[in-house]
Amino acid sequence: MDLKRRTLRHVDQTEFEHFLKYGEQAYGLSRQEIQGYDHELGTERAFDSVEHSYSEDFYFDILVDNQLVGRILLLKMGHYFQLDLMIFDPFSRQGFGTKAVRLALQQSDVLKTYEVRARVLPTSPHQEIACRLLKTNGFTEHPHYFSKGRRKRYSLQRS
Repeated sequence: MDLKRRTLRHVDQTEFEHFLKYGEQAYGLSRQEIQGYDHELGTERAFDSVEHSYSEDFYFDILVDNQLVGRILLLKMGHYFQLDLMIFDPFSRQGFGTKAVRLALQQSDVLKTYEVRARVLPTSPHQEIACRLLKTNGFTEHPHYFSKGRRKRYSLQRS
């Protein structure tokens, strides 16, 4: 399994179909947001979201034998990074998500300075497996999210 980093947030037909099936319950997307993705996909059925891509974010395709099995995103949210993961149905429950989270944290090196957080919505049909995946990767469960690492704080000393 490999991770391929993209410089821009990429959405394609495979991800759109995943959003159609799970968008509202697993990702908290509204119907209007999902329709917006459909519009942006256009006739090419893929787009790079220039206006929603930021240099400090990490956008990874998860590849097994050069086949796309999912995506993992680490998005800078001020003082922490948000982890978003999707494994497409034909590839779920094969350990790809667990390994992808580990690799993304290693390759991005964000834990050196930042805390990483992940939310698992209680309405998600993947709730049980997502919680287990995060705990396997060393995340700590809090009332409304999981976290790993901690924000580095610096203090200034006056002489």
